[in-house]
Amino acid sequence: MRKHKSDKTIALMVVILMAVSLVIIYAIGGRVAQAENAATGKHYSDTYFFFHHIAAIAMSVAALVAGYKIKYEFLAKYAKKMFWISAALCLMVTILGRMNVGLVTCDEGACRAFYIPVISLGFAPVELMKISIALYGSYLIRSRTESGELGAKSFWVPYATMFALTAILVGAFQKDLGSTVVIAMMMFCMAWVGGIPLRQFGIALGIFAVIGVFLIMTAEHRVQRLTGWESGDNYHVENSLISFGTGGLLGVGLGNSIQSSGYLPESLTDSIFSIIGETWGFIGAGLIVIAFAVLLFRIMRVAERTEAQDRSLFCVAVFAWLISHVIMNIGGMLGIIPMKGITLPFLSYGGTSMMFAAFAVGMVIQISGWTKRTNINEDSSSRRGQRGTRYASSGRRS
Repeated sequence: MRKHKSDKTIALMVVILMAVSLVIIYAIGGRVAQAENAATGKHYSDTYFFFHHIAAIAMSVAALVAGYKIKYEFLAKYAKKMFWISAALCLMVTILGRMNVGLVTCDEGACRAFYIPVISLGFAPVELMKISIALYGSYLIRSRTESGELGAKSFWVPYATMFALTAILVGAFQKDLGSTVVIAMMMFCMAWVGGIPLRQFGIALGIFAVIGVFLIMTAEHRVQRLTGWESGDNYHVENSLISFGTGGLLGVGLGNSIQSSGYLPESLTDSIFSIIGETWGFIGAGLIVIAFAVLLFRIMRVAERTEAQDRSLFCVAVFAWLISHVIMNIGGMLGIIPMKGITLPFLSYGGTSMMFAAFAVGMVIQISGWTKRTNINEDSSSRRGQRGTRYASSGRRS
């Protein structure tokens, strides 16, 4: 198959979201800095968060380009080693955090990232784990499909081991249920599209549900979030809804946000969508949702048109990764689902999450240059027929 033009729309949507992020954080960064200084006694300048976010976006753009340029085959070759490195780093974060080592950042007992003093940014190894699971998981499904062992012990032992380590190292040790759910969604989507037998898929789903309930019930803060959501008594959600209510249809305007002055928790990160709703109103928030919808649709279209099964499943994993973040973040801010502290891709302030998501999307753009070309006049019934036969060799078995 000859290489053709890559899907530039995917890159355009990412750049648009990053640009919106930069504008919003420039507008509210000073207010957030003042609120943080008053609450913690720190001495952030009014431009501190803005300039740090510029650095994060610059590195994320570089990561997007790197994901596009570095050959998929090279990364896939080291996927297994990459996973074990990420698992070791996750364990190291927990151990060093409990030893109160200064190179690890902890928040309310949850130690999730290394602190890199030279650039004053953090590195969360769970983000590397997401990339490695997307690569290694897609390889496992493809290789076991080719050998006729999909659904056999030789598949489930390594596949289940990846999730078990995620649940222990990330869900239990790092107290990061959000990332655990994201990785679970990636693995389930890859398994479903890859053609895992339906009965085995159902059993795996049941086991995950049991693990999820266990992780929730054994952590007091998670139980409080769940009960607070059920009763409607949640300070964070209440102030998030106030943001949307204040914004109305057109918003209060750039630089006029009140909620970012210490009322809405995590204004720069988890609550960035609520700030957008306050600043630019329902229309602005709606346009952000449309941008995400276009981005996710184009990624899924690449997955559908990619003939190589491992590359197609990698795109499915990236789709599941991003849509899980979007649903959990926006759903939590609107009070539709229980609140879970998780970033909104390419919008939230930060470094590691945005960089690795950009790198993954860059890989999808690379894959889009090798997809099967379709005739522009091809009718929809023909396209449906192609989708139905794509995984004929790995068809679902009951």
